[in-house]
Amino acid sequence: MTLRYHRESVRRKQLSDLERKMFLEKDGKIGRIRGGETIVVDIARVTDEEQTLVFGDILRTIYSLYAEEDTDREELPEKVIIFVDELNKYAPAREKESPIIEQIMDIAERGRSLGVILFGAEQFMSAVHDRVVGNCSTLIIGRSSSAELSSPVYRFLDPAVKANITRLQKGELVISHPIFRQPLKLMFPKPAYLQEGTE
Repeated sequence: MTLRYHRESVRRKQLSDLERKMFLEKDGKIGRIRGGETIVVDIARVTDEEQTLVFGDILRTIYSLYAEEDTDREELPEKVIIFVDELNKYAPAREKESPIIEQIMDIAERGRSLGVILFGAEQFMSAVHDRVVGNCSTLIIGRSSSAELSSPVYRFLDPAVKANITRLQKGELVISHPIFRQPLKLMFPKPAYLQEGTE
């Protein structure tokens, strides 16, 4: 028990040191982001709790750069796009309140006006907090089951569109955005080496 606690304490200290260097401090890598840069933070090898901690600190750092009045906005990119995989892990539908959910909702509700854009990917949109889904301006849906499409979050789709979504092929997607009267079907082109006319 003591050994396990010591290991957890060491891991937390190592993680907090990493956060301080990379994310939390405004002179860290995330705090010094500039236009045209792409920063990838791979958190696959840490525990779920640590992933939540790191993701939350990244959100807080980026949001504070754009929301605080004392920040020199001239040096910041006009927009920052945050892409997160498995968004439902950090903003689950079943959980009503938590610090990470509050941060995600702040960005979902007010981020666009500040220039902070959140892209979330997940297997099931119904598993994401309803206030986060409700503030999405663009929804891209791949092939889904009838059970998933019966969730209230898909009520904006006509029955015919839902039926079409259950039969989508690989590379086919449906996009919904306020500028379109109806959801549009998109198809990714085949890779160059699979296209006709190539050797």
